[in-house]
Amino acid sequence: MDNSPTETFDFDVALSYAAEDRKYVEAIAGMLEEKEVRIFYDEYFTADLWGRDLYTELDEVYRKRARFVIVFVSFHYISKPWTQHERMSAQARALTEKDPYFLPVRLDDSELPGLRPTIGYIDARSTPQEQLVSLVRQKLSGAPGATKPEPKILRVPRTPDEQRELLAQRPPAWEYLLYGGVLWQRRNALEAKWRDHELGYASRTGQHYEISQVFTFLQNSLSDLAACPVNILKMLSTEAQLRAFGARGEPGNAELIEHIATRLVGIYEQMMDVASALRGAGVPEELSEVMEATARLADQPLKEIRDFIDRFVAEADSVPERIAGGKNLEITLDLTMTIDDEALERQTNEMDRARRRLGL
Repeated sequence: MDNSPTETFDFDVALSYAAEDRKYVEAIAGMLEEKEVRIFYDEYFTADLWGRDLYTELDEVYRKRARFVIVFVSFHYISKPWTQHERMSAQARALTEKDPYFLPVRLDDSELPGLRPTIGYIDARSTPQEQLVSLVRQKLSGAPGATKPEPKILRVPRTPDEQRELLAQRPPAWEYLLYGGVLWQRRNALEAKWRDHELGYASRTGQHYEISQVFTFLQNSLSDLAACPVNILKMLSTEAQLRAFGARGEPGNAELIEHIATRLVGIYEQMMDVASALRGAGVPEELSEVMEATARLADQPLKEIRDFIDRFVAEADSVPERIAGGKNLEITLDLTMTIDDEALERQTNEMDRARRRLGL
């Protein structure tokens, strides 16, 4: 048995090319990535390379960190100083390898310095892109060494399983990820109800009101809607946030984080329920438009809550990279809930019109 350790690499393949040939190489890179081949393609690592010494970084990539280097040979490639640097790093590695490491792909008839004419190559002009990708995978399947598993960056959990994994690992700033995950999952579970609200659809509640009862029902519904921003303010208060997330430098309380996020989405659901109850109630025909106009008062606040959740999740998703980059971490988002002026005017007008019709 061969008990020698398996050499590991960061990438299966590093792609070396000239900027003028980017369109072709980008297509190959995308197809390789779809086949779960770990590639170094500089466009995918713009943020990682930003501010680094590219001379040293690229030498490491093309000489040490990949199982293979694919060089896309063209007139532009042989005339560029940076591609010459990449080629020299790759060929230095190839000198020490007993197996093929340097894999040339010809884009035209240019001769690459240092590449013997007896070296096998692939001609991109006669080889379909799908076939080239298949050949790369075949090469990898029989090659020695292994690629390191890509480090998993925990983001906002979109599923209960991801949430459990987050809580098991609790990476730095896990509190933000958990809060965003609960907001996202709870809201996502209500998407059917939100679509019904957008369409103005509601099942009949079985509740029927006489004219004398309708205005009391409307007043109670308006009171219920008005209470929602007050309760949201409680969930976003400094006291609630401090208890859930902890003071600076202190760990948060997972149960409280989940609780306040659940309550916030619960208020979002309550507003849709109020609107649905207005639409689903049995009322005299003269008052049906009033009911619809009152239900529409919830539109703008609901959209503002949805926007708040989307913005928070987007901010929280960037937390791991911001921490890894040594950046200060602070998330401050405002939630402003307003009633659309046109919706309010319509509701007022419909109410006045109904009163006149009924002689009230």
